[in-house]
Amino acid sequence: MMFLLGTMLSLPGFGQDQIVTYLNKHRHIVAEKDSAQYIRTLTPSKEPNAPYKLLEQYITGEVYRTGRALFFHDRITLVDLVTTFQKDGKRISEEHYKEGAPVGVCRYYYKNGKLKSEIIAPGRTGEGREDLKMDVPPAKLVAFYDSLGMQLVKDGDGYVRDVDDDKDVEEGSYKNGYKDGEWKGTFLKQKYRYTERYKEGDLLEGLSVDSAGTEVPYNKVQEQPVYPDGMPALYRFIGMNYRYPRQAYQQRVNGAVVLSFVVDKEGKLVDIKVVQDLGLGTGEEGIRVLRAAPRWKPGKLRGIPVRVSFTIPIHLNLQG
Repeated sequence: MMFLLGTMLSLPGFGQDQIVTYLNKHRHIVAEKDSAQYIRTLTPSKEPNAPYKLLEQYITGEVYRTGRALFFHDRITLVDLVTTFQKDGKRISEEHYKEGAPVGVCRYYYKNGKLKSEIIAPGRTGEGREDLKMDVPPAKLVAFYDSLGMQLVKDGDGYVRDVDDDKDVEEGSYKNGYKDGEWKGTFLKQKYRYTERYKEGDLLEGLSVDSAGTEVPYNKVQEQPVYPDGMPALYRFIGMNYRYPRQAYQQRVNGAVVLSFVVDKEGKLVDIKVVQDLGLGTGEEGIRVLRAAPRWKPGKLRGIPVRVSFTIPIHLNLQG
């Protein structure tokens, strides 16, 4: 199972006015329609600097998501109301966004169309239009229902037992809208069991156990992979080691080469692929540089190393 934390990027398509992107099942961009499960279309507004109209469709044509988004520096930032649908048209979620993070009242639904939960999301803390280093505090759970419509959490208080599509279970109590006391469950398709202890939504301690009884303590549910000295250091490494292919240099090729890759459980970069290529060897050179990059600190889910996907652009710019 891939634990996806990487930045989602959008790439210009061939239309003059719209931006078209192909996405795989993990919501990461892919170069070819044949390997996509979703198609994203961004249509610009007639008003200057206004958000784009967002339409995402299943590859078979049904509507998957609608809303609005800003588009800049190869990135989309969701804004305002965004609604997600199943193939049969039933809602999956209704979320309000600001600066790319859910904010305000958001609702989530079961496959049978019944309301599952209602939360109040605080949005990002701090200042700035889109600073990915700004914290996103946990959302406050207002209500939770089982799939038959029975309310299990009311006004933020109650006991939840939830099962996801992989048959993984989590259960525990909410108090004033936040996890409180002991929580337990399974993850990674029942490969691991876990026990966690919370106070007012803050994780105090957690313990994962595999099928052999091996215990792994942790104090964070999710940990992203970390490049040595951070992402700015990765871009410096790329800038210092990327060699402009001779023919691309002679033809003054400019633009963005976009690469996808996976940080595996040992921190190695694997499955490096060119998502957008400028040709003349520019994509191949990007692959070479990433293969030469130092090993990362791997990502973890409840203390267990997991594979994490990323997508990054390499901007090529020859002046004069």
